[in-house]
Amino acid sequence: MKSNISKLVLILFLLVGFQLTTTAQEYSIKVQIDGLTSGQLLLGYHLGDKKYVQDTSLISANGTALFEGKEKLKSGIYLVILPSMNYFEILVGNQNQKFELTTQQNDLLGSLNFVNSPENTAFANYQRYMVEKQTSIKALQDKMKENADDTRLAKTIKDEIDTIDREVKSNWDKVINENPNTLLANIIKAMKPLETPEFHVSPNHANPDSVRWAKAYHFNRNHFFDGIAFSDEGLIRTPILEGRLNMYFDKVLIPIPDTISKEADRVIEMSKVNDNMYQYVLSFLFNKYQTSNIMGMDAVFVHLAEKYYLSGQVSWVDTKVMGKIEERVNALKPNLIGAKAANLILPDNKGVTQNLHQIAAPVSVVYFWDPTCSHCKKVTPELLKLYNDYKDKGFVVYAVYTQGDQPKWFEYIEQNKLNWINVWDPKMNSNFRNNYDIYSTPVIYILDKDKKIIAKRIDPEVVKEILDRELNTGKEDVEKKN
Repeated sequence: MKSNISKLVLILFLLVGFQLTTTAQEYSIKVQIDGLTSGQLLLGYHLGDKKYVQDTSLISANGTALFEGKEKLKSGIYLVILPSMNYFEILVGNQNQKFELTTQQNDLLGSLNFVNSPENTAFANYQRYMVEKQTSIKALQDKMKENADDTRLAKTIKDEIDTIDREVKSNWDKVINENPNTLLANIIKAMKPLETPEFHVSPNHANPDSVRWAKAYHFNRNHFFDGIAFSDEGLIRTPILEGRLNMYFDKVLIPIPDTISKEADRVIEMSKVNDNMYQYVLSFLFNKYQTSNIMGMDAVFVHLAEKYYLSGQVSWVDTKVMGKIEERVNALKPNLIGAKAANLILPDNKGVTQNLHQIAAPVSVVYFWDPTCSHCKKVTPELLKLYNDYKDKGFVVYAVYTQGDQPKWFEYIEQNKLNWINVWDPKMNSNFRNNYDIYSTPVIYILDKDKKIIAKRIDPEVVKEILDRELNTGKEDVEKKN
């Protein structure tokens, strides 16, 4: 893919660079690992799906190391990382950050014990319990696969798995009740899957399955975050919160920009109970949709930028970065899905002026390309085949040559028999790069009969799907009118 200008990449603090508030309070975590006599221990922490190092400590000859500091650690799930890069997890809460732990090098979790940290004792017990149950379920699942033809045995095994599942859920509730108002309780609440009730629909309904699906969808959408304690910023330093956010916005919601924007606002409002949580959630969603590969989701980025960043509802972004955000919003707004495409009035390869908005067609493609671009050499013949297959149904291609070497353009058109509308901007005064956000080639936009954008930045395979849908729909409408 040939790039004509450097692609704008917004560099925000987003997830890693943001600064959480701290209070002056020492932490002291003494670690004793039997079997380890040298090297360096690392104290790391989770931040979404990534891990970062917080502190280091040399290991004495008797396997002891000490992590300590003059400022309180930010709460979350931390990792004690051995020289071998094996690690085990501990909790660091808001209150007690002075405790000791012992374990064995060859059995890190199984031998893990704590002094002066009841929450970590409960956390270690919880982890051991979950490993035991997961091992049991895995063995039962393997047994079921080995006896796939034995339906009676399969039912027995399924009943055993269901029993373990009920035991695990009961244990979750037990740990939560025994450790109220702790990070551990909030972690388990956040991990518990939402249980969708059974919705009863009259069997006489014309489409009961659709009704059940709609009811389940709305229930999941409205209650997905019931178990998330947004007031506990310790969840930021776990892999759980990011996982829940990704699941909700990628799997639960229908991927429609207006829906995503509305639900993003709702979740952001929930997060405002804690300043650091608000900063994390807003930054995470802003970054997610700034870099989304899903067509149309740039509208969510624009929405979040205008509502929160450009309106002054953030305090952690400097003026320079805010200027880049505003520039990016201004580049995207003219070509969002549903917007009327900017008009192009350009000369074609025969010197005839071609006005995009005056071309009558049920479906149009505006194709930005360059014959010397390697990816264009693949896309152009594929798009040409589609044009030749669908042009009799009113399909039009308005192909914009993005460079200035006219002889190469002429030569490629003639050799490859590009019989669509070929135009260029010899004086580079049409502003097509800004109006269509063209920073590389090839780029395909699809417009409807009113020249509104219905798809963009897609491959020819997707163009074909849209043509089949749009042109067939148009044919059916004409037949109905007749």
